[in-house]
Amino acid sequence: MTISAQRRPGSPNFQSGETIMKVSRYLIGAGLAALIVAIDGAEALAQQLDTVTVTAQRREQAVTDVPIAITVLEGQTLNELSIATLDDLQLTVPNFQVTQTGIGTQMFIRGVGTGNDPAFEQSVAQFIDGVSYGRAQLIRAPFFDLERVEVLRGPQSVLFGKNTVAGALSLITAAPTRETTGYVTATWMPEFGDRQVDAAVSGPLSEQLMGRLAVRYYETDGFVSNPNKGRDEPSREQFAIRGSLLFEPNDRFDATLKLEHNRFDSRGREIEVVRDVNTQTLPNGVPLTFANALTGAGLPGAITNSEFNFTRDADSDEFADNTLFNATLTANYDLGFGTLTSVTGYLDYSRDELADLDFTNYFILTGLLSEDYDQFTQEVRVVSRQDQRLRWIAGGFYQSSTLTNNDITGFGPDITNLGFAPLANVGLERRYKTDSTAFALFGELTYDLTDRLRLIGGLRWTTEDKDATRQIAATTNPLGFDAPLVTDPVVLATIQAGLGVELNNPGGGSGHDLSQSRSESRLTPSVTVEFDATDDVMIFASYKEGFKGGGFDVRGNRTAFFEFADETVRTYEAGLRSDLMAGRAQFNATAYFSQYSNLQISQFDGTIGFNVGNAGKTEISGFDIDGRIALTNELSLAAGVSYLDFEYTDFRRGNCAFQETPDGDIVDGVQLCDYTGRRGRFTPEWTGFARLSYDRPVTDTIDFSSVLNVAYTGSHNIHDNLDPLGNVDGYTMVDLRAGFGTERWEVALLARNLLDEKVLTFAANVPFASSVGANTQYAVPLRPRVVGVQASLRF
Repeated sequence: MTISAQRRPGSPNFQSGETIMKVSRYLIGAGLAALIVAIDGAEALAQQLDTVTVTAQRREQAVTDVPIAITVLEGQTLNELSIATLDDLQLTVPNFQVTQTGIGTQMFIRGVGTGNDPAFEQSVAQFIDGVSYGRAQLIRAPFFDLERVEVLRGPQSVLFGKNTVAGALSLITAAPTRETTGYVTATWMPEFGDRQVDAAVSGPLSEQLMGRLAVRYYETDGFVSNPNKGRDEPSREQFAIRGSLLFEPNDRFDATLKLEHNRFDSRGREIEVVRDVNTQTLPNGVPLTFANALTGAGLPGAITNSEFNFTRDADSDEFADNTLFNATLTANYDLGFGTLTSVTGYLDYSRDELADLDFTNYFILTGLLSEDYDQFTQEVRVVSRQDQRLRWIAGGFYQSSTLTNNDITGFGPDITNLGFAPLANVGLERRYKTDSTAFALFGELTYDLTDRLRLIGGLRWTTEDKDATRQIAATTNPLGFDAPLVTDPVVLATIQAGLGVELNNPGGGSGHDLSQSRSESRLTPSVTVEFDATDDVMIFASYKEGFKGGGFDVRGNRTAFFEFADETVRTYEAGLRSDLMAGRAQFNATAYFSQYSNLQISQFDGTIGFNVGNAGKTEISGFDIDGRIALTNELSLAAGVSYLDFEYTDFRRGNCAFQETPDGDIVDGVQLCDYTGRRGRFTPEWTGFARLSYDRPVTDTIDFSSVLNVAYTGSHNIHDNLDPLGNVDGYTMVDLRAGFGTERWEVALLARNLLDEKVLTFAANVPFASSVGANTQYAVPLRPRVVGVQASLRF
């Protein structure tokens, strides 16, 4: 049985994953075929494509000059597609997935990402204006008023840093301008009460000083029904404001100061129980599902729904409140032989969250979280002039950060009905803190061996120190910090023997008061060879290494799983970049092979905890192909397709799925499962997109514009423990925007998920269900179809 990309009643018949795949491949194939035919013999029917400038190599370059698998979305495209979050972005970028789990957010490129533990830094590193946003919670922050987004696949360790083993996501915000400009855009999607307003104003404050102010407000009522609460969830509210000042006293020096404040809050979650499969039958013939077991235990109606239908059971007053502040100062000085750049960044965020962790209508298990993070970074680099045979980049980097994560796993009064009466109204309180200091030196040389042949070599040396502490104690309050400790020996014994949790309570056993340090240093090299086959076609081959630092586990319940090692990667790539048809088309292709060691993983242990460790060895390979073409003056096409082969080649410490026979290593007295030879989560073989843009005048002053985006994601597994029931069929997402406007105003119709695909992005098992032999799983869905309108004013 699999979770299928099903249709709602009355919607077009696209239930079959095979049909979806055929349609998707046809659309993508048609786009690429159109590109090839046009390149082969088309006349000059269209104007040239705009040059896309990127800073993927820490200097301005045309995207076709960059030997990296990269997808770029400029600000205009982001607006046309109404992309406001990373969830939206994944639908236009092949081999890029974002998902929200029961306790966090994850981001993957080429099937490589980071698990659930808050201690993990992200394998897909996010940068905003050159400053690292390495924590998972920062993925949820709204992004707005952007100049462009660059998605770089593969390790980018030399120029971006240690935590880019899977890739880098670089967001560049819109800069202040010398001319006064501004806009106001309002979006309304009535289906789920989406209301969004974006506004910005930019212009000169004096002859040498320019400023820009941008704001966003967004709220939504939610798209999953919670009958127990009588409301739709999750309701969300966001407010963000950013101010930037650009100081340019002369043509040799400039400095930009950016200050930003974000607040993003939610009530409820979009998590629902999607299956409740029994393996036993009661004497009266009734299947022993978890729902029936709870009813028999005196909790009728605990689970009223176990199908994927956008309906959930939850009784907790769930909330998530997040506040983020960041400040960035970027200065550039022309030295004559090159440019000196300094990027100083500070950010902090706070997060408070209450989550229903039993996924029922009773108070059995909850999670209360309080997290704070602050970070200071300083990078200084010098980039030589680009009109020399030998070009170079050299720099240094410093970062210090502190993460404090306190959480409570709370047992409610209804856990008594499950046979755990001693745990009623008890809280397991974890207190975690880690301090980190990192320093790096990096450099890259580019040498023209001939007019057409170039050699690029880079090296980064990184050293990092981390100190961490973690305590776990049982307290007398499941919903509040700093409560009195439990002293009852029966309660302590139940927690330790029944749940496998080591405690720091007096008389609680071995004691769970950990304090450890680790220090590591790494050299990460890269070598690239570029050859201009023609004036418009560049081919390249590269070898890169990368690593992500190790650390200490936040969520573990046992002392044996406190520390985890760093993960490393070696990647080989080859490809081509091309401008064709006198600048009216582009075609890019990259093939890759990567070997990962010790991927950091976090997997549910079947009760109330997560085990953190490292996943032996992993190999991935595949290719990325994309292109753009101006078919006519009015019609343009962008398309891309990616293939991914993913395999764990040595991973004997995976958590076992429901009723899976353990056949792996024995860790801390528990035999785990051998994942060797399997694919990982979020690793579809095929992903791709095709985007058609059509613009033409309808009168002397009014233009019609439209964008149709089709994105395909192949079948893959979304379950935390690779349960076969977590396999999802491939699906196709279609978005459309069409409207009329002038230079000053525009009104457009928006449609997201036009085919109304029914898609799950993450799945895991419901706590305690396995004790009655039930494979009961919860999952996170994508939003169904929404249609709305958007109006903009520009000045």
